[in-house]
Amino acid sequence: MCRCCRFAAVYLSILAASSAPTETIAGKVVQDDSGAPLASVEVRISRAGAGGLAADLETDTAGRFRAPDLPPAEYRLEISKPNYVSTVLRIREPGSTALLIRLVRCGVISGQVTDSQAKPVRGATIFAMVKAAAGEPFRPFTHQFAQVDERGQYRLYNLPPGQYAIAVSYGASTMAMGSHGSVAINPNVGSGLRFYPDSTRPQFFTISGGEEVRGVDFVIGPAALYSVSGRVELPVPKAEFWLALTPPDQPALAVAVAIAERDGWFRFEGVPPGSYHLFASGPAAGRGSGAMLGPEPFFGRMQVEVGGQNVEDVSVAVQKGRSAAFVLRTPPARQACPETASLTLLPLEDTGAMLERSVEVSCGRPQVIGNLAPARYHIAVSQLGDACYTLSDTVVDLSGETPPGPIEVSIVPAGSIRGRLNGSAHPSGFSIVLMAADADDAKQSIQIAFPDADSRFRFENLRPGRYRIAAQPAEETSKSRWNADQMFEIEVPGGAPTDIEVPVPPAKNSP
Repeated sequence: MCRCCRFAAVYLSILAASSAPTETIAGKVVQDDSGAPLASVEVRISRAGAGGLAADLETDTAGRFRAPDLPPAEYRLEISKPNYVSTVLRIREPGSTALLIRLVRCGVISGQVTDSQAKPVRGATIFAMVKAAAGEPFRPFTHQFAQVDERGQYRLYNLPPGQYAIAVSYGASTMAMGSHGSVAINPNVGSGLRFYPDSTRPQFFTISGGEEVRGVDFVIGPAALYSVSGRVELPVPKAEFWLALTPPDQPALAVAVAIAERDGWFRFEGVPPGSYHLFASGPAAGRGSGAMLGPEPFFGRMQVEVGGQNVEDVSVAVQKGRSAAFVLRTPPARQACPETASLTLLPLEDTGAMLERSVEVSCGRPQVIGNLAPARYHIAVSQLGDACYTLSDTVVDLSGETPPGPIEVSIVPAGSIRGRLNGSAHPSGFSIVLMAADADDAKQSIQIAFPDADSRFRFENLRPGRYRIAAQPAEETSKSRWNADQMFEIEVPGGAPTDIEVPVPPAKNSP
């Protein structure tokens, strides 16, 4: 072929490539509760079945973004900004319609902690604790927390939609001891734990998106306070042991923590009356958010009653940690579930020590975890991919007898939703919004799907559990919020699709 012919062939090839059909994905991101445009929102666009990103953008000052020259395909958009709940949507045919995306802003709860003389209680820590299932206690360290400042004020922020109880931990708390190694206890307040407005019936604050709740104040008044003292029967000379007093009914936060002397002697000061579990853990090899234990830890656990007088001469016997076997169980058709995963034991009781343990486990083959404390644990499984999940919450109690056989943890393929928009002749004018309703899944991304010409939509790879769902107008002029108050609740099981119909919202929406 002559050189001119080759040049002509190259030119025709380039011309054909440049004339290939392309798509543009464009839209606007606004704040859900106000409708105000959001600048500097990250928009990451990826094409189904292709590695890497098709576009990585930020919204401008008007909240707009635009990704041109994309080949026809199905696309996934991840929209995120600090202090907002991230949003994920899939587009099968980008078309020419501009997207309207409403980011749900996280909430804020603030207040002050003082004593009966209106003086700040310094060193206190405030916790926003996610509401647990009926009858279940709160879980430790799976919540937001903040330290009070020199004026006793605090501000809990970045709270995703959910229900929260607010608690204050003061004095010789696990956080304080882990941070400083020793704590000077205010004799007027001692050490303790209190929920707002009281520990008997905590109030739950509902965050649906963007709320700022002020004036959640604690006043730690004078009360009868006692000491608890005794000795740890040290298995190793001069070993450092940490001890904690934890209420059995709400074990997520210890009332007081102490570090034993090198001869095993310990003393808790400023303890309010009550019934407690006394935990001992050691030898400690360091400290973080509690005692960091050595490779061969010992543990002790006993009941202590405090009331009317000081408790003295407590003898705490300790034993080596116990062992338990765990095994993953999957249904026969487990194509979506991997052969191995990471299993983590999360303590449900604040023992003053860092007890979290992780291990790799395989399906059908028991894996033994040793050196475990006599405590209750929540079992979490990760590294399952995005198409397989644990069947339900699994709690194992190792405070008594160790279970005789392997502890089974069931995992299942993800759930899905096959839905239909009901009541609209123009389904392209609506989006379907899906939010997790389970408290522990409050940080999951909001998901969006768009009905096709037949009013059908779907969501794939869903964690089994409760969700809230609603149809919302997709036009830029819409003021319909995406918060949970506008939605109805559904249950999505694992391993099978859920068929639902979603009604079109009323024509007049409240702003």
